[in-house]
Amino acid sequence: MILPTYTEDDILRELLNDFNAVKKKVRKIANTQLNKVKKSGGYIRENLYETYTIKTSSNNVWNIEIEYNQTNIIPWFFRACCIVESEKKTKDYYLVRGISTENPYFVKLTTHALKRVKERNNFEHYEDLNLPLLACLSFEHREIGIGVRYMDIKFLEMFVRMDDAEEIDNNSYLILVNRGVYYAQKTPHGNFIFKTYISTLMGLTEMNNTMSKRHSKWNTEGELLTYLLILHQYYNQWLYDKDLLNNLLYKFIKKDEELVRDNNSAIILLNR
Repeated sequence: MILPTYTEDDILRELLNDFNAVKKKVRKIANTQLNKVKKSGGYIRENLYETYTIKTSSNNVWNIEIEYNQTNIIPWFFRACCIVESEKKTKDYYLVRGISTENPYFVKLTTHALKRVKERNNFEHYEDLNLPLLACLSFEHREIGIGVRYMDIKFLEMFVRMDDAEEIDNNSYLILVNRGVYYAQKTPHGNFIFKTYISTLMGLTEMNNTMSKRHSKWNTEGELLTYLLILHQYYNQWLYDKDLLNNLLYKFIKKDEELVRDNNSAIILLNR
């Protein structure tokens, strides 16, 4: 069981061991479900969602979300988060990322960050959207997050007004994903702690001002979010329809152009 006294390496090692066991259990669940559908003569043509709780042999609790759609080449996939009690007696939610790379890492979402996701998207009246499920849905399937280390004083002032200042410091990273923007800390071992969140709509106005060349006191922030969105579209093109790509990405980058990032780039990629 993951404990507050564990080091980052201890946590990652246990998460990776758990994830292999969780994946086997999920595959069994999914195959059983698809066999039932087949025997009944049915066919899943629209997305079907199921959630489960799995306890591993190491006594960690995982929340699982499985999505089925037999019209896709791959008829199902899953997302998972490990729920751990923090030293503050609140819950932390761990995602395992980069499993197919040489440098796997974890993302830890705090209870505070996920409560902000719920509040700032007006999800309070959706009872099924609990914090474990929101943690699982933080990234789209196969999504690459785009991040940059940035904390302007005006951003900090904005969070003071939203009672989030205690979650931010001058080493925070701005992480853009399809579902919004997180403020995170990157740990010395290359993991991420997502500490608070602003919704897509909260940043959309300034991005529109930037694209329309309208003056705003948030020009710097709008330009930064626009740049991150361009990169997000480049690395996650399957998440966008052609019109959205034409309206932004392909205005700045040719369709067949390859971006080259060097080791000194200010931009970081949160690989799937």
